[in-house]
Amino acid sequence: MKIRVLIVGLGPIGASVARQIAVRKGFQLVGAVDIDPLKVGQNAATVLGLDTPSRVRVTSDIGRTIKTVKPHVAVLCTSSSLKSVVGQFEEVLRHRVPIVTTTEEAAYPSLANRRVAARLDAAARKAKVAVLGTGVNPGFTMDALPIALTAVCERVDSIEVLRVQDARVRRLPFQQKIGAGLTKEQFEYRVGAGTGSHRACVGPGDAR
Repeated sequence: MKIRVLIVGLGPIGASVARQIAVRKGFQLVGAVDIDPLKVGQNAATVLGLDTPSRVRVTSDIGRTIKTVKPHVAVLCTSSSLKSVVGQFEEVLRHRVPIVTTTEEAAYPSLANRRVAARLDAAARKAKVAVLGTGVNPGFTMDALPIALTAVCERVDSIEVLRVQDARVRRLPFQQKIGAGLTKEQFEYRVGAGTGSHRACVGPGDAR
């Protein structure tokens, strides 16, 4: 039996995940949700750039789509900020559907979002389903992979992982999160206001 998957969020990451789901054996893409009016109503294959037409059309309503397609799991790829997507999580959990998400702050939510984490934990327990925060990073590259690589070591005193990347070739939403294109004053204002993400990693003129 194939795992029936609903994808929520068809930005660069969500679309990549959806393409994998569409072509991998054992999975079936049964629904796709996005808030972009240019995508809503379109055939999912067109939005994802797939050669094979799909029976799935992009919708804008999570709850209604779940009732229609009855997924086994929902994959949420909408935002890095847990607070901004908590409503989406709760809508899925109301229908007792487990969640896998690329939301970075969902990987270790209690560290910086204790109240939101407790709120989601209560909703997941009530629904009796799991919520898993994972992805390439965090999740694999800087978490599971270092642990696996040290499994053959007799003793591990510490693990240090350095993340170095060229933001110029990354997706636009990521560039916007780190403040690419902002003036120094605009960047510092965002940092002070707490409205920027990945702000500790890169600043204006930082070519790492």
